[in-house]
Formats: sequence, structure tokens, C-alpha cells
Amino acid sequence: MEPPAPSAVLDIGTNTVLLLVGRRGPDGAVEVIEDRARITRLGEGLARGSALRPAAVERTLAALSDHVARARALGVPGGRIVAAATAGVRMATDAEAFLARAAQVVGLPVRVLSGEEEAALSFASVAADEPAGPLRVLDIGGGSTELAVGRDGKVSSVASFRLGSVHLWERFAGADPPGREGFEAMAAHAAACLAERPVSPHPRLSALAGTATTTAALLLGLSTYDRTRVDGSTFEREAVRGLGAHLAAMPIEARSRLPCLPTGRADVIVAGIAILVAALDHCGAKTLVVRDRGHRYALLP
Repeated sequence: MEPPAPSAVLDIGTNTVLLLVGRRGPDGAVEVIEDRARITRLGEGLARGSALRPAAVERTLAALSDHVARARALGVPGGRIVAAATAGVRMATDAEAFLARAAQVVGLPVRVLSGEEEAALSFASVAADEPAGPLRVLDIGGGSTELAVGRDGKVSSVASFRLGSVHLWERFAGADPPGREGFEAMAAHAAACLAERPVSPHPRLSALAGTATTTAALLLGLSTYDRTRVDGSTFEREAVRGLGAHLAAMPIEARSRLPCLPTGRADVIVAGIAILVAALDHCGAKTLVVRDRGHRYALLP
């Protein structure tokens, strides 16, 4: 008997547009057929009360078109595609116009997730593999950061912060390289934002999305990205902080030549790691657990 047709999720983020193609088994586990990303920087220059930049919109729509074509090539029928957008679209004054164009490209309406929905879905994507015990799940995006707390597979609290790698970088990156002083300033700002929602301490923090997976790939010294090595990898807090300070001392041109650090992330990775370090401290965590997944895994039909 042939396996059922796969499903797909399109995730329109502030920095990256992702495509997940897979099948959900009877036990809820996701069989990944393809998980790909395109950096489009949709939220470039986006501030409260502003519109999306036309060039960023065109880059994002082009990535969506390519992702849809790839999903079709992998056998995903039209009725088994889910499309969702996050902070970049939530913040934009012209969100409705963008969503209308995106729906034309995708062939169905695009759902806008609230920050709290993002946090809960990200938690669910990790809890599916770690159903027992306490769990803290961090999702660092380009325009927002989500933190979910729970136990035994059930989420108990969620928080969404107006704190993202793209916007933090744009706010603090006055020099190239920003140096340790710039890195510490970003981490201090992130810590102040996170302090608005205290959580009980726990020694391990699970983190997902591009900042976390790129951090893992760099700390592992990978020459090419390997999901099987990144997913579930663990690192001590000081190793993460050390990497952030090291990258902050390098010009963007030098960072962009590092393996597993594409040009579209070579700038904002410094801000992303600053958020990651602040979140480890906020949660009282000494160990970072990196997971290559995200709310797209929970959204897969």
C-alpha cells in the first residue's frame, strides 16, 4: 500500500521563509521529507507603525512561489498546505495587502499567528519528543522571541517579546564589527526585555529556529549543516557566550565566510546569540539544548 500524500507548512518569518514537507504518523511523530529555508529579511527596517519594504515583499513572495513549486513536486496536494506568518507581518501597517498577495501565490489564505500561539506551537513541537518532565522552549525569530514553560508535555505559560535578532541588530549595530561592548549591550537590552516575564529557574533550556541551529553548527565545527548532528545537541552557557563575543569581534565579511553561516544571517547572528545568552540567564539555565524544529512541525496536518 502506498503511503498517504505528504503535507506542507509554509512559515513566513521576519528573516526567513521556511518550507516543511512531511507526513504525520499515527503516533503524532513527523516524518520529514524536506525542511528548507530561504532568507528574505521581510522585516528589514520594520518598526512599530511602519510598512513592509517593497523589495523585501518581492523577495518573500518569490521564495513562497519557489517553496510552493517544490511542495507540489514532492507530491503535496493543494488541500494539504498550511501557510502561517509571524512577527514581521503582525507588526506591519500594510499586513493585509501583503497577506492578499501571499494568498494568491500560495493558493490559500495565510494565517497570522499571535506571539502566544507561536510559543505554544513551538513548545508542542519539542514536547512531542520530550513528553516527561519540565521543559522550557525558546524560539528566537527575526522580529520576536517566544518562551514557553511546561511539564509532562503540557504547556503552562507562554510569553512573546518584541525582541528579535533582526530588530535588535538594526538597533545596536552602529559599528562593524560591534565588538564585545556591542555584544554585551545587545545582551543587556535582551535581558531587560525578558525580565518583564519572570520564570522559575531550570538547568536546561531548549531553543529552536535559525539562531539556535546556526549556533550549534558553529560550535560543532560543521563544514556543512547536518540536521542529525544539530538536533538534540547540548552546549554549556559559557560556550554560547564565548561564540557570541568571538563573532562580534569579526567583521560581517569575515563572518559570512564561515561554514553554515549564510550571508543573510551573518549580520544578525550576533544579536541572535545575545538574545540566546540573555534567555539562558533569564531561565537560570546552564545547558542549552538545540532542537531543529519549530511551530511548523506542530502545524503540519
